[in-house]
Amino acid sequence: MSKRLKTYIKKKMTFMVVPHDGGKSVQIKVNLFTIHGLLLFLGMLVCWATMVITQDVNYHLAQLTEQRFKSNMREIMDELETNRVLLSRMASVDTQFRKLLKLGDRKQVFELDGMGGPTEEDSARFSRLLQEKNEHLLNKVDSSLKVSNQQAAQQEASFKEISVFLDKQRSILAATPSIWPIKGWITSGFGKRASPLTGEPGRHMGVDIANEANTPIRVTADGLVTYAGWQVGYGRVIVVEHGYGYSTRYGHCARIDVKVGDEVTRGQVLGYVGSTGRSTGSHVHYEVRVHGMPVDPEKYLPKVD
Repeated sequence: MSKRLKTYIKKKMTFMVVPHDGGKSVQIKVNLFTIHGLLLFLGMLVCWATMVITQDVNYHLAQLTEQRFKSNMREIMDELETNRVLLSRMASVDTQFRKLLKLGDRKQVFELDGMGGPTEEDSARFSRLLQEKNEHLLNKVDSSLKVSNQQAAQQEASFKEISVFLDKQRSILAATPSIWPIKGWITSGFGKRASPLTGEPGRHMGVDIANEANTPIRVTADGLVTYAGWQVGYGRVIVVEHGYGYSTRYGHCARIDVKVGDEVTRGQVLGYVGSTGRSTGSHVHYEVRVHGMPVDPEKYLPKVD
């Protein structure tokens, strides 16, 4: 042992305790080595306690953070599952609509041919990921949300297409002749026939529906009156354009109650049965034309039991 170390070990410090009441003072002699040892021990004890407390605090903070993280992830997972169920129902309704309306598969509508959206397998995988500290978890969640949003956008586009289709079909239906212009019976059909006035062969462009004079004549589809007046052969005649190539004519009217430019709706009274023009009795000459070409009106008359 070196001389310097021996001197350090033998070196002492004296502490004097002096009472305030004037009593006898007390001297305490302690080796400097002992004092330094106690200070070092106390320092190490403080460091150890600080480290333990810090680790404990960090542990509890980490636990709290992880619990909050998992809670947030579970909320996101629940939201994704709700969206998946909703999108699944929407897809089912969409498929039924398309089958009913004969619109074909949605894959023919969208450029993206994937169904999209989180599946049950995705949900299970997502649940497993919640139990792990996976640094890519948020990216996966973000990806799932994007796919879900993409599916929702596709579904919305499909429903919009169906809506447009239904609106168009509704318009076509409103423009398609579908009722009898008057209650009565057909006295002359469409096509070849001999003229009732001259007996010469000819072609009948419509059907003659007979009933008493002044029976109301009703328009057979929604449309716009484009002619209301006298026409050779027809007598007083009304022409209505319905759109989508359809037009109808109502001849031999006794009276006309509409004028050119009037918008009319199916079932509205246009005029009254008469026998004006080339006619042998009270009836309405009813024509249906598609893109200007006469077609058999009986195809558009509902069957009468």
